[in-house]
Amino acid sequence: MASPNLNINHVAISVPDAAKAVEWYTTVLGLRVISPLTVVSSADDLRLTQKIYGPDLREMKIAILAGGNGVGFEIFEFRDPRYSGPERRPAYGPETYSGGGFFHVCFTSAEPEKVLAKALAAGARQVGETIAPGEGETCFYMQDPWGNIVEILSCSFEQLFLKNALSRV
Repeated sequence: MASPNLNINHVAISVPDAAKAVEWYTTVLGLRVISPLTVVSSADDLRLTQKIYGPDLREMKIAILAGGNGVGFEIFEFRDPRYSGPERRPAYGPETYSGGGFFHVCFTSAEPEKVLAKALAAGARQVGETIAPGEGETCFYMQDPWGNIVEILSCSFEQLFLKNALSRV
């Protein structure tokens, strides 16, 4: 029996300033706010979260956003214990993608050039060059203001690979 083809449900990032990140992701990428930025600190509110992260988590801010296809995008600001990641966007280099673990998230846009212009104006930094990964398609990578790598692709992942496979037939 074949394994089920699971859907991506959501992605989460941890940043030093969740309010700024919510503003950036809603303004630049057009993500919708599903649940606004909320401080979670009471024992009742943290009861389930502490079962995952442990009792050392005592306070955080969280906002729940969603993309156009319904995939969730969570923004966390850990306050106790305090966020310990970079306060400024780290330099981009080989260690960014070779260090293991997740290293980028991709969003689909029919107008990637417009997204890039808006993102750069809002503090993003383009990584590498804009490329044509398939005939008529556009793709670029950027760092958001906190150093997270974001890819923008002009078609769905599946469309890109089907298009490229058909072009070889």
